[in-house]
Amino acid sequence: MRLVYDAKRVFDEMTEKNVVLYNTMITGLLRCGMVEDSRKLFQGMQERDSVSWTTMITGLAQNGLVREAIEMFREMRLQGLDMDQFTFGSVLTACGGLLALEGGKQIHAYIIRTDYKDNIFVSSALVDMYCKCRSIKSAETVFMRMTSKNVVSWTR
Repeated sequence: MRLVYDAKRVFDEMTEKNVVLYNTMITGLLRCGMVEDSRKLFQGMQERDSVSWTTMITGLAQNGLVREAIEMFREMRLQGLDMDQFTFGSVLTACGGLLALEGGKQIHAYIIRTDYKDNIFVSSALVDMYCKCRSIKSAETVFMRMTSKNVVSWTR
């Protein structure tokens, strides 16, 4: 934990910071459970990219703040930012943790309209979310429609 404080001090002393440095610092803070510090850093960023938003969504979900993770996903979508398999995986994990079946279904509908509908990582996250929400038939449907499966898909 002491190392993250040292890293934060060095970060704060830097005169030039870019989005990659911010994202890295936010990731470190979230991994140490320092959610408020990461929130402040995120809010203070002059420029945010898809990685910034996904980092926050993932970190919030991993720190048990699943409602906030889902809300951040909604905000990201409103901003019109590109989402990737990691964004979808994190928000679906949050939905599963909250047993938010309706929210998960809405995200699934959105995924269907993207290039990620056949992504094995996203499909596995959908299966996991549906299982956690006790919608086994939906999980089975997603699983059966998967064009390829890996060890993760089979064990969700």
